[in-house]
Amino acid sequence: MLGKYRYLQWVFTLLFVVASSSFAGGWKPVTQLPTWRIGGAAAAVGGKIYLIGGFDHKTHVGGRGPALSTVDVYDTRTNSWHAAAEIPTPRIGPQTAVFSNQIYVFGGYDRKGRWGATRYHTTVEMYDTQTDTWVKKQDMLTLRMPFATAVVDGKIYLIGGIRIEVKNGVFGGKAITDLVEVYDPLTDRWEQRADMPTARSAGDAVVVDSKIYVLGGQARFARGLVDDYVTHIEEYNPKTDQWLQLRDMPMFKFGFSTVAVDNEIYTISGMNNALQRPDAVDVYNPTVDKWREIEPPTIPTEATTVVVVNGTIYTLGGLLSDFGFSPIVEAFDTGFRAVTARGKLLTHWGELKAERQR
Repeated sequence: MLGKYRYLQWVFTLLFVVASSSFAGGWKPVTQLPTWRIGGAAAAVGGKIYLIGGFDHKTHVGGRGPALSTVDVYDTRTNSWHAAAEIPTPRIGPQTAVFSNQIYVFGGYDRKGRWGATRYHTTVEMYDTQTDTWVKKQDMLTLRMPFATAVVDGKIYLIGGIRIEVKNGVFGGKAITDLVEVYDPLTDRWEQRADMPTARSAGDAVVVDSKIYVLGGQARFARGLVDDYVTHIEEYNPKTDQWLQLRDMPMFKFGFSTVAVDNEIYTISGMNNALQRPDAVDVYNPTVDKWREIEPPTIPTEATTVVVVNGTIYTLGGLLSDFGFSPIVEAFDTGFRAVTARGKLLTHWGELKAERQR
């Protein structure tokens, strides 16, 4: 009954906001997800947000649902949803990157049946937003997840993650890695680059001024949920293939998502060392090495998907504190209007939280 009441509250709030003519300042609910998707990936192209893969939390509340092949598309200009062509390889926990009008989907996993063994993928597939078609590309060089992605000067970087060993179809172990590999969409080829100073997974990467910044992540196994995580920030220069270690984050939090807007890095959602959600969104300016806070989304969630479209940050659903699901999409208008989104996009699906549901 409480869940139904809460859901109705969101519906009334949503209707009120949509009817309002004002969108200035603060987080605003703007729509609802057509699929209660957890562990999916997101990407933004041409004012539209594409949600890909994951599993349906509505029908598989305890996790371990089958991987979705569906692609939901939200048009931020018309505030409407439609379906796109399904991804050929259904998967949970992939990562995405955007090159031109194309969305590249890397890695992920699925299962042989609801309670079957996990199957990890090195599969890379490209979606053309103009033709609504999918094309198979060269597989990833290394089987790993959850890694970070970043795009600089037309090259896609895969950074860190947990390296997974599979021999003759049998799981052979895992290790957190510092590996950096780069994919060229024009040649469909891979290369290896300088290792990251701190091996980590479940970290996030963003691009500011053609440099890649990696924040936080899991650096160890089995010490404890909090003790396994670090607050390190490291900067990578693709032109010189060199890493620079910066000052650590001044606050402790993990499992967050990041986006970059106007040369600032927004860290959204996540948990602190008391296993509580931080009360604010922390914003980092790497140029001046300064942090500031802005207000959090009105509906605090975990495992939320975050993207930015033309200066507006969108959080797309997620888990509530009681492990219920919020289908609400919230938007925060930063006021920034970029001429081009090149180098600004990063998506992160909250894979750590999805893994905890298994």
